[in-house]
Amino acid sequence: MKKKVIYGAVCTLAVFASIAYLIDDFQSDSNPRFPASTPENYKALSACEKQEVLWKQIQESAYKQLPDYKALGLTQIIGMGRQEVAIKGSRFDDFAPKGWTKFLHARASITKVKIVPHQNKYSGLFQGADCGLLRLSLTSAVKSGRPVAPGLALKLLRDGTFSTNVSALVSLDGQDQDYNFFKYPMSNIVPIGTSIGQKLVHKIFLNASPYPEELAIRGFAELDQKGHLVTDVRSPRQVFFVPSEKLTFSSDPHDVRNDFVTIPVNTVIYQIRAVPEKYKDFNYADYAPENVKRLLQDSELVADVVTTSEFVSSSFGDDGIFFRHQLKHR
Repeated sequence: MKKKVIYGAVCTLAVFASIAYLIDDFQSDSNPRFPASTPENYKALSACEKQEVLWKQIQESAYKQLPDYKALGLTQIIGMGRQEVAIKGSRFDDFAPKGWTKFLHARASITKVKIVPHQNKYSGLFQGADCGLLRLSLTSAVKSGRPVAPGLALKLLRDGTFSTNVSALVSLDGQDQDYNFFKYPMSNIVPIGTSIGQKLVHKIFLNASPYPEELAIRGFAELDQKGHLVTDVRSPRQVFFVPSEKLTFSSDPHDVRNDFVTIPVNTVIYQIRAVPEKYKDFNYADYAPENVKRLLQDSELVADVVTTSEFVSSSFGDDGIFFRHQLKHR
């Protein structure tokens, strides 16, 4: 019985960590830190100039040998709890602050991307972006029965102002032991977990947001890539990142970063599909895995995410670049 209690507590803490990947402000930050290495006048640069600044640091710190994925255990969860997680939502910067440690999705590969729009009704960057970065990662090392849990972070850069960012997951539960990273779509909203631990953590985080498992995407629609404010902001609430059918890799255990480097430049790596207006009153408190298929089937093609470089794994890509999280509050 004692072992079961301990195991349940550890599982609950692990779920806490997974949801924290989608949480930006559950803890206040009374002593904000300064960026580790933001170049002077960086904000004033054009979107593509910023991309080159970031890409240069990614390339210059490329690993000669891929480091192991980091484990996710009690030590890491305690460390994450001590770190100001609130900074993930309050910081408008592309460079990680001093002392920042990535406890989740710590190992990744990054490529330069552009957004090629299809005809759609949405505003801002949904109408296209020439310069961005896409980071693909696993939540943690797949050990001790932990699932393969893919995630992505997309950063679109703008002239003379801050970038917009969104992260997406397959689900809080990952995809069992299937190592085919591109097997399932990802979304900025994932269903509430069904286990006791996941439900408990969900209730705890209701104090921070009416829907803790959702990242807002409206920021993509509010400014265009020139940094101009949009007067008529039109944004979906939920998008799916649907991987290209051409991207199919082995489901057997292997390092997925070795798959990424085989993806050619100018590959449509994801389609961005928006959940339509008819679901505006959908109650995401009742969002369940069985709803995903229906929402995805009814979604509308908005744009393609196209690679414009090779993938690179690097220390700056793992520790230096910063992706803001924006929680939905209403």
